[in-house]
Formats: sequence, C-alpha cells, structure tokens
Amino acid sequence: MSIYYAWILFSDSNERTFVLVENLISWLAPIVACVTLFIVSRQSVGKNRLFWLLLSLGAFSYAIAEGIWVYSHNVSYEEPNYPGWPDVFYFFQIFFYLAAVVYQFKQKKEISYEIKFIFDMMIIITVSTALSWHFLIQYLLMEESSPMMLVVSIGYPLGDLLLLFGAISFYIGFSHLLPARVFVLIIIGLTFQIFADTAYLYSTVTDTYGSGTLYDPFWSLSLLLVALAGLHALDPLPKNGLQATSTRAHERISIRMLLPYLSLLLLFTIMLVEQRENMKGLIAGAFVAAVLIITRQVFTLRDNRRLLFNYDQLTSVLEHKIEQRTVEVTSKNEQLEKAVKQMEHMAYHDVLTNLPNRRLFVEKVENSIAVAKQNGQKLAVVFIDLDRFKNINDTFGHEFGDLLLQAFSQKILANLRPIDTISRQGGDEFTLFLADIHLKTDVIPIIRRLQSDFAKPMNINGQELPISMSIGIAMYPEDGETPSELLKHADRAMYSAKAKGKNNYQFFSTDMTFVTSSKLVLENDLRRAFSNEEFFLHYQPQVCASSGDVIGMEALIRWQKAEGTIVSPAEFIPLAEETRLILPIGEWVLYTACKQVKEWHNSGYPHLKLAVNLSPLQFLQDDLLETISLVLATTHFPAALLELEITESVALDDAEKAISRMHALRKMGIQMAIDDFGTGYSSLNYLKRFPLNNLKIAQPFVQDMTTNPYDKALVEAMIFIAHSFDMSVIAEGVETEEQLALLKELGCDEIQGYLFSRPLPADRFTQLLVTGFPSVNMI
Repeated sequence: MSIYYAWILFSDSNERTFVLVENLISWLAPIVACVTLFIVSRQSVGKNRLFWLLLSLGAFSYAIAEGIWVYSHNVSYEEPNYPGWPDVFYFFQIFFYLAAVVYQFKQKKEISYEIKFIFDMMIIITVSTALSWHFLIQYLLMEESSPMMLVVSIGYPLGDLLLLFGAISFYIGFSHLLPARVFVLIIIGLTFQIFADTAYLYSTVTDTYGSGTLYDPFWSLSLLLVALAGLHALDPLPKNGLQATSTRAHERISIRMLLPYLSLLLLFTIMLVEQRENMKGLIAGAFVAAVLIITRQVFTLRDNRRLLFNYDQLTSVLEHKIEQRTVEVTSKNEQLEKAVKQMEHMAYHDVLTNLPNRRLFVEKVENSIAVAKQNGQKLAVVFIDLDRFKNINDTFGHEFGDLLLQAFSQKILANLRPIDTISRQGGDEFTLFLADIHLKTDVIPIIRRLQSDFAKPMNINGQELPISMSIGIAMYPEDGETPSELLKHADRAMYSAKAKGKNNYQFFSTDMTFVTSSKLVLENDLRRAFSNEEFFLHYQPQVCASSGDVIGMEALIRWQKAEGTIVSPAEFIPLAEETRLILPIGEWVLYTACKQVKEWHNSGYPHLKLAVNLSPLQFLQDDLLETISLVLATTHFPAALLELEITESVALDDAEKAISRMHALRKMGIQMAIDDFGTGYSSLNYLKRFPLNNLKIAQPFVQDMTTNPYDKALVEAMIFIAHSFDMSVIAEGVETEEQLALLKELGCDEIQGYLFSRPLPADRFTQLLVTGFPSVNMI
C-alpha cells in the first residue's frame, strides 16, 4: 500500500504508464487476496471452511472486474461500457461477501438480544439510507439515463448499504464466532470498501472524480485486510485470549448499545450543518429512526419487566431449591455423620457379636494399666476358648456356629460386672478384662460363676448343646506389664487348661512357657513323623472268656522318633486331634491294620476280627464311608470282621448324625463298639438308640471290682444292660486271675488285658497265633 500511495503522489497522473501501474497494483491486490483466502479455506476445519471460500470467491470476482479494466485501459485502449461486465463482477463480490456473512449468522443458533438486535440494525440502516438518499441516490435518480443504467447506478449505493448492514450486524450480533483480531480485520476491511465506494459515487455525482485519488487504494486495502484476517484465523489464540475475548465482548456490548443513538445523533448533526431546502430524506430518516428508538425503548421496558418477573420467579424457585438442598445437605451430613460413627464402631467392634474387638480391647487395657500403675492396683486378662467348636462348626455349619458365638458372648456378658470388658479376638476366642482386682483369688468367683452358668446345655435353633470352655488367666503386673504380654500369657494358660482335659481354668505360670514351646516342637515333629514313616502298629489280643481262644485284636498306634525316642499315645493323640492330623493318621492306621490282618486270614486264621479306634473328628468326617469302602476294597478285608470303636463323646457333637452314621456302617456289614463305657457322658438313652454290637468296659471299673463292691455292681449292671440290648461285652485292662474269674462269673463275653498279652508288634503277634499263650490253665 505504501508503494501504491507513493506512485499516486509522485507520478504524473496523465501519463499512460501511471494508469498501467495503478491498474496493475489494483488488480494485484484482489489476486493476492483471492489466493490467500482460498488457501485459508483449504486449511480450515469445520464450518469456517465455507466462510473463507465465499470470501475468496468475492475477491476472485473483484479480480475479474479489475482484470477487465486493465485489459480495456492498457490493451484495447477503450473505456469499458457502463453498465458492463466489470459491474456484474463488482456486484458478484458484494453478493459473495453478503453470503459469507449470512452463512456465519446461520452457524450461531442463538443471537443475544435478538429483538433488540433487529431494532438496532433497523435504526442504523435507516440513518445510513437517509444519508445515502440525501447525498447520492436522489441525484442518481435525477439523471436522464436508461433503465439498466439507473438500476446499476442505484445498485452501488444499495450494495454499499448491504455491506454496511453486514459489517455492523457482524459486529453487533456475534461475540465468539471468530477470534477477536480476525473479527476486527474483517470489519475494518468492509468499512474501507464502503468508504471507497461512497466517496467514488459522491465524486461521480458531483463530477469531481479523477484517476489517482487518495481513496483509490482503499479498495485494495480492503481486500488485503480481509486476506490478513484469514491468515490470523489459522494462528492459535494467545494464552490470554480467553480473558482478552471476554474483555472485548464486554466493550462490544457497551458500544453496541450506544451505536444506534450515535448514528441518530450523526444524522441530526448533518441536518443542522446542511440546512438545504431539499432535506426531506434526512427528515424522513430521522423520523423513522426516532420512532424505532422509541419503540425499542418501549420493548426494552416491557422486556425488563418480564425479565424482572422471571427473575422474581427464578429467585423464588431458587430459594425453594436452596431450602430443599439445605434439607438434603443436612440429611446427607447426618447420614455421613452416622456413617462415620458406624465406621468408627466397626473399626473397634466385632461385626458378628458387636463386642469390642482386639484393637479396642488393647486400648482399654493400656489405659487401665496406666491408671493401675499410679494406684498400685492389679488387673486380670482372661483368655476363653470354646471346647470342640471346630467340630460343632463342621457338623452344623457356619451359620449355626455364628448363632452359637452370639449366644455364648451374650451369656458371658450377662455374668460380668459393669466395670469388666469382654472382647472377641476372632473365631471362638474371647478375652475378658477384669478391673479392680486386689488379689488373684478375686478372679476365681467370676470364673466359677461363668462355668456354673454354662453347666446347662445351650439351646441353639432347637438344638441343645453342652458347652464347655477352656480358660487362661494372666495377672498384672506379675505376668506382664503390657497388653501384648498379658494376652500372650493368658493364651498360654488357656492352652494349658485344654491340655489338662478342657473345661477348666488355669492361671499363668512360668512353667507354661516351657510347656508351650515343647508342645510346638512336638507338633512340628508330629507333622514330620507321618512323612518319615515313624508310626507303627501294635496288636493286643482279644480272648473269648469261655474258651480262651484268640478271636481278634485291637490295633494300637505307636510313635518312635528317628533318634529312638518313644512318644506316648496319650501325649500325641490329643495333639493330633487338635491339629486335625488325626485324619490322615487314622486313615493310615485303618489301611495298615486291615492289610496286616488280611495276611493272617490268608495264613489260616480267617476268623480273626479287627478292632480300630475312631476319634470323634474322624467319625463325623463327611468322607468316612468312602474312605472305609476304599480301604476294604483295596485290602480285600471282609467288612463283617471289622469293628470300629467310638467313644460316647461323639453324641455330644451331633447325636443324630452319629446315629445315622452308625446305621450306614452297619448296612455295610461293619461292627460297632462303644469304647470306655462309663467314663464319659454316659447316657442310657444314647445306648438304647446306638446300633451297637459290642460294649467295652473301661479299665477303672475292672481294676477294683474284686475289692470294691460298688465297682463290681457297676460292672454287673453294665453286662446286664448290654445283654439286654443284645450286645456282647468285652472287659479291658484285665490283669489278674481274680478279675478274670469274676468277669466269667458275671457273664462277660470277651477279655482284653495284660493277663494274656501286652500289645505286640505284627511279627510277635504272628508267633502268638502259632504257639498260643504260655499257659491255658488261666482260662
């Protein structure tokens, strides 16, 4: 543009070269603009691509029109016809520009202040039309010319009015359609073109136009500004673009509100300055604009009242919603507070029993220890474990076990003082914290009260169960000064109570540490013993009381460690039951004994029967029948010669299941015997219901029967009852001839004891079968 102005100012406008260069420069600008805008349209994405393409076509139309002028002035040396082809393409440029503006309008689904926008545009266009009429259009209509020339002549100011409409509406009606810098460049470019067209038309009407005027470059500048806007549209927004756009939008809203009033003020100013006779167009325009402004204000007042009413409505709704939300938030806060309290409760309490858990128990013990240390008081920590809970859980199911634990905990809680605390540690383990203890003996009445209350069977879902517990007690400060030490020592004392027959209590002593360590070592050795084949069987003969013949034997397990140490069955059998190792051990005993006795059958002693003990855990195991069937099938041992011995304690776990299991075994042809009758929870009701073949009298009754008339009476009663139920009787622990004679007199069927033989290994038992007993006169 600087070159363009320099050429105009410093060159001779009458020379042909001046005209050629000026025409080429004015032709070059639309070409550059057309190419630039076309490239921008190709690189744009989305809906803006068509917008830039329409602007490119407008520049292209202008370039064609200028090209015709260049050809006419510099090649054919003829002035183009008016109206002629250049005018067609000039109008095409206006058409494409307006099409681009209209296209952008369609992209915006909502226009802010739509009615006010229409009024503002009508006011501004009314003022612009009045000015155009006053200065241009009325003079063009006065000229004598053909209809076509008149249409074309009027078309230019009307086209400029349309471009003005597009520029102003583009400015007023949009806020974020395009970046601010692109937006401004397009409006300035359109403004330059409108100004150049208006100046050209005015100078033409007043017959003052000449080539090389200072506003000639404005057409080229207009096209180049639009092209520059396209280039800026390809650049990303600056970092502070959002804030800047928001600020400009606010400024644009303020100017938009003033623009109609400013245009009317401009019209009145021109009317005062002009003061001509022919001012009808200005007066009409001022009147129409004033009416539009008044109408706009009336609409604005009504709209404001409507908005105020809507605001009040929305405020009322908002207040109602805020009130509702406040209630909801308050409710949510209460729920949250309740949930937090519930989580805190769950963090410190057992879910099943709702008792304090280990964490809360330890905290209470710590706090009490701190107080007791200052006051010189004693405290007691008690560890309680239910006896045989594992068997109950396996027999009745976990839901039944949970109900038992809940009832058990409530029963203990009912027997404690208000100052005491009960906690569930996990499983069937509970701990008590007894405060205000002066002497160790103060704990005993509390423990005995608990034991007394549990002497009666508990009723769980209609099932009566005798419940016992093993209790360990540790005292502060003798047995520990921290909660962990007291819990550990109370736990050891509890295991000591279990080892001493369960259903009792023990105070902690330093000897228990050694016992616990020894027990742990023994348990580890027991686990290795099975894989190291350290177990073996002994067989004790069972003799017919009337004939003295060996009619069978009882298989008894023995354990000799690798270094030669013999471990008593009384020591390792309870541990095997506690650790459930009795299951694989018991299966091994059954298989090994059946295999050995089958060999004796095959050697000429097919009448020998085999007695094998089953622990309560084995007997109630779900796969017992399958295990026995597999052993009998594998060893080919006849079921009728196998006698399984059980104790009365199986009835305590699940009497109905025990009876059903016995009937199933009897259907298989297996014999059933009850071992150590009279030493456990003897019940004639169970004896009546159990499908038994044999009753074994325990050694304590046989041992003193020759000297104690009460024991003799008991043995006589047992034999009578057994025979009444069609059962045979075998007496265990027979060691003297006097005992044998009395048993034969009372009608005992079978004898087992040291009088005949101790339990023997298989090879020596084979020798016994061959040689017989050393003396038969004892029978």
